Amino acid sequence: MATDDEEAVVSAKLVGRIQDIPGVAAVSLDLEDPEAGGINVRLEPDADEIEVLERVRALLVAYGVRSQGYPILRVGRTRMTGDRRLGVDVRITPIKGGARVEVVGSTVRSFRVVPPEPTLIAQGLADAWCQVLGRPPVEISRVSVTSAKTLEVVAVDAPIERTGDAELAEGWTQALAIAVGEAIGVVPKPEEVVDANVPSPAW
Repeated sequence: MATDDEEAVVSAKLVGRIQDIPGVAAVSLDLEDPEAGGINVRLEPDADEIEVLERVRALLVAYGVRSQGYPILRVGRTRMTGDRRLGVDVRITPIKGGARVEVVGSTVRSFRVVPPEPTLIAQGLADAWCQVLGRPPVEISRVSVTSAKTLEVVAVDAPIERTGDAELAEGWTQALAIAVGEAIGVVPKPEEVVDANVPSPAW
């Protein structure tokens, strides 16, 4: 019968092997919670979910996991936006007790693990984004949803206060990324883009 130490070693090796599967973004293992626990596999946006699932199952069989009544296997995609207006990729991954917020630039990537509260998620996103751009951090003072189903984010970069907003119809991650980007001054608002494209009266 395997000891706890031996099982821990096997679990660590299994997680490492799953992490090496092409298309896997992240793997977490929780054996203590009988309901929410299990093997959680997050996929990259362009991953073949069926292929990854089959390879994960093959590993579970190879490690003798299926015969041990192992916890639930969950395979799902990381919620992500690659909107060109942002200049970066934004990934928000739900994890136990919160979320993992990641900003990926052309040469730098940064992430924060935050509690599941909108203002704290927005702050984590702003902090990671500023680090990727090499800018001083900006304080997120408020996150709210308007009656028009618009996500509104207010940031304070003393003495300047900026507001960003985005339609929730495009999804929470997309809306949050755009709103935070506008609020911290790295994503131009639609009216600013229009103004920039209008010819000067001197022309």
